Amino acid sequence: MRLDLSYLHKKLESKGFKIEKDKDHYYCRFYINGEIKTKIRSKVGGYDKRKYKTLGDTLITWIYRTLHFDSKTQFKEFLECPFKLEDYQKMLIKKEQIDLRFF
Repeated sequence: MRLDLSYLHKKLESKGFKIEKDKDHYYCRFYINGEIKTKIRSKVGGYDKRKYKTLGDTLITWIYRTLHFDSKTQFKEFLECPFKLEDYQKMLIKKEQIDLRFF
């Protein structure tokens, strides 16, 4: 599985993540209702967007695991919409990664 970097950033932003740039990497962080910063964070690309346009299997595996998905298929469904933002929030609550009182 390979993913285009700009596609990934766009899809994650549409699902409640914000893309943050460190000095040489891009990270996504999950926000509840666009305001409440959570500890859910992953590296989602690095350095120069022109040079690293496509993410390989190893980085995709790292991303879906650090975002607490059970499989690549589940992560892919999340990006393509059958797995909705509400489903992701319920999954994180069930795995005790975010607190229920925010909802």
